[in-house]
Amino acid sequence: MKNTILRASIAVSAATVLLRLLGFLREIVLASNFGAGSVSDAFVIAMTAPGIVLAVVSSTVTAIYIPQYTGIDGEAGREKFTNGVLTLLFFAGLVFAAVFTAYPQALVYVFASSLEPEAFELAVIFLRIMVWSAIPLLLMGIFRAYLQIKSLFFTAMISEALINLFAVTSIVSGKATGSLILLGIGAAAGNAASMAVLYIFCRRKGLRLRPRFNPRDEHIASMFRLMLPLALSAAVLEINQIIDKNLASSLVSGTVSSLNYAVKINNVVAALIGTAVTTALFPKMAELAAGDDIGELKKHLVTCVTSLLPLLLPLTAGVMIMARPIIRILLERGAFNPEDTARTAQCLQMYAVGMLAGNLAPLVTRAFYAMRRARLPAIISAVSVAIGIALNLLMIGTLKHRGLALATSISNTLCLALLLVALRKKVGPLGLRPQMGEFLKIVAATAIMGAAVWYAVRHAPVLSGSYAQCLTWTVAIAGGAAVLYGALLVLLRVKAVRGARRKRT
Repeated sequence: MKNTILRASIAVSAATVLLRLLGFLREIVLASNFGAGSVSDAFVIAMTAPGIVLAVVSSTVTAIYIPQYTGIDGEAGREKFTNGVLTLLFFAGLVFAAVFTAYPQALVYVFASSLEPEAFELAVIFLRIMVWSAIPLLLMGIFRAYLQIKSLFFTAMISEALINLFAVTSIVSGKATGSLILLGIGAAAGNAASMAVLYIFCRRKGLRLRPRFNPRDEHIASMFRLMLPLALSAAVLEINQIIDKNLASSLVSGTVSSLNYAVKINNVVAALIGTAVTTALFPKMAELAAGDDIGELKKHLVTCVTSLLPLLLPLTAGVMIMARPIIRILLERGAFNPEDTARTAQCLQMYAVGMLAGNLAPLVTRAFYAMRRARLPAIISAVSVAIGIALNLLMIGTLKHRGLALATSISNTLCLALLLVALRKKVGPLGLRPQMGEFLKIVAATAIMGAAVWYAVRHAPVLSGSYAQCLTWTVAIAGGAAVLYGALLVLLRVKAVRGARRKRT
């Protein structure tokens, strides 16, 4: 069982690395060609708005689909259930696309009411095209979940590469020809191509698309009953993102883009680890919960949490301290200037504060979903997001863009704490307290490493020198920090390191 999860995690990690690199490429190309200004703000709003709104449906259905699918006996019943869900999602996407093709201004206003007029009009033009990504976005969630059930984790994720490749091509073409509408066409075409590739692989595993609508289907009815609390939770999270973007649009031009760049980089650094484990573990958790093996479920969850800590803590410290050189290396070229670098780096530092919680909270939430207990995570999400929105409003006046990012990190941390308390009440002690000594060792190693990195960044020409010097010194400092941190873990006899060494011998 451990080997299965390990292999799945490796597959997801490999796909994530490739996808995040391509995502980096898209952001780098966007920043280089359009900087952090009105065009990039409009593109970011149009690119993310449909996904954020539809996530209320897609993330909810996908989370419920896996445990519901595994609870159905027989392949025939499972295929009928899958086709019923796909049919409903197709018509939901069709209605969404039709409405907002006619009234795209409404969607732009909801997300960025304070955009400058030029950016607002451009976002409307983009959205009229990109809103047709609604159908692929909804269907792809089920296709990916189906492939994950079939243990094709790498395949389930890798088709997303087409979205980034199409986007990069459209950005370059739009800049070269002066036809900005190509940005919208490329984004929509990328989603359609990705969906088509996913279906081809699903078909190879036995899925046959047969439009089916039966509202009396007991499994679909059960899914909708389970969806309600989860949908409310997802809606609260999306409302938080909408408010974030709206508030960001009221700040200086380019703030929406700076926050977007920072989020993408923070997600790349952390998702290489957290997303891989969470994605790979969820089907196994659903299987254990279906068999009422709660003890084994807790064991797997705690093992994953304690394994992630030695990786996420030093990443958090490193990103916070080296945010400015990271942004300079990745984005500062072409239309992206030093002022954009400074603003984006400040956003990245504040997002990094919540990196640990942002990666562990989904893992704990999936444990609730696997047990088909979605109400508590929904309530906790609502509470933490409400606090995050209040913090946004309190801090935007003094901290500006930094306040928006920091509020998100504080909200994520609160959410994780409440989830752990709630899970302990539901299933009993999780076994985290005996791990406190190991946690303190990791914190000590991270603090020493962080101090060394801070000193090196202050005295090396990572910011004052040329681009080549910045790149060379940043890589050298990061490499030295990794060696120092590894040596400290060995010196402090951290259990995870000792276990890994024993496995190699």
